[in-house]
Amino acid sequence: MTGRIDLTRVARVATARAVLAACGPLLLAAAWSGPVAAAASAWSETEHGGVRLVAAADSAGDRATHRFGLHFRMAPGWKIYWRSPGDAGFPPQPDWSGSDNVSAARLLWPAPARFSVLGLETLGYKNEVVLPVDADAPAPGRAVKLRAYVRYLTCSDICVPYDARLALDLPAGSGAASPEAGLIERFAARVPAQGGEAGLRVVRAAVAGRGASQMLEVDASSDRAFSAPDLYVEGPAGHG
Repeated sequence: MTGRIDLTRVARVATARAVLAACGPLLLAAAWSGPVAAAASAWSETEHGGVRLVAAADSAGDRATHRFGLHFRMAPGWKIYWRSPGDAGFPPQPDWSGSDNVSAARLLWPAPARFSVLGLETLGYKNEVVLPVDADAPAPGRAVKLRAYVRYLTCSDICVPYDARLALDLPAGSGAASPEAGLIERFAARVPAQGGEAGLRVVRAAVAGRGASQMLEVDASSDRAFSAPDLYVEGPAGHG
């Protein structure tokens, strides 16, 4: 099946450009939450929500890659941002320095929602989201110590930046599924697949019109019928 998406609402969705002018003061949740040898770290809580680390297994097993998640909960009306936030804001930025038996950690991004505030178009998450994390272990079978220093921005009518320090220890063991595995995979299922893997192909993309009437036209084909199709436009990494 083929279809055309006339995109008028995301003309400027790319990498982060600015934080809303009404930013509040920097608030820190800076103390380590303390390492926890379990499927979840302690919450780093704030006035507007909280964040913790969760693991899909209760121990390391013999895996070379472990599935974790950054679990955010937001107070009603508050949100955090997607990897390309749009006209304002910045996404969660984890630093994994201090981790042990972790050579790389890749953050995955479930499909976001759109928000329009004061003429600004942004992309992000409200209420709750888990950002899945795939962490490579150079020594399979050994314990894994995951440490995350996370900068993130939460917004409602104003924006407040926070820092959180999280710690989660995964001991050596059989690697059985944890109580948090279902939660992580529920959000992992919302991570968009590569177009070809999902039976989706972009046939043509072109800019039409001029000035305020300019739009991006995308012709796409799919192995399945389209249902409320949408398109998120990103610029190259590091370019605003």
